[in-house]
Amino acid sequence: MNNQSILRYGAVAAVVSAALYIVSIALWMSAGVADTPPPAAGTAYAVSSIVFLATLFALYTVHRGEAPGLSLVAVLLLAVSMVASLFIDPTNLSNPLVLILTACYGVGALLLGWLAYRSPRLPNGTGILALLMGILTLIMIPFIVAGSADLVGIFNLIVGLLYVVWLLWLAWVFFRGTAAAVQAA
Repeated sequence: MNNQSILRYGAVAAVVSAALYIVSIALWMSAGVADTPPPAAGTAYAVSSIVFLATLFALYTVHRGEAPGLSLVAVLLLAVSMVASLFIDPTNLSNPLVLILTACYGVGALLLGWLAYRSPRLPNGTGILALLMGILTLIMIPFIVAGSADLVGIFNLIVGLLYVVWLLWLAWVFFRGTAAAVQAA
């Protein structure tokens, strides 16, 4: 499979992932303060996270020529945090895994943001968005430790909005084919 095909699959995955993420958040918020979220919200989030893995592979394809090791670490950190979050309750701030997964996600986003910001294949804005996601995610860590669910929720909502914009922007870039145009085959 050539790089352009990988980017197109990554673009489709980014759009689907963003749409399902929005659906999951809407379903979650419509449940109000219920102790358990609606099953459809969890399902939409799970499918969104799994589909996002194709976008991560496309990002690895974009960055592997410039920084193969760093891009692999970034993608693996994000992939592990996304997949592992399917098996734990991310709202349980007393679970130490939530703290670890938050740190992995934040560092992975920072690394991908830095790679995108310095890459000629992606617009600087995609890098800035990923950097912001990473910074805000890492800022959440003290609030997780303190057990401040309200502040963690606000930060998660902001990071989630940035995530959706980032995914849609990546999809647009990948569909246009500019990320593969500069890349050597």
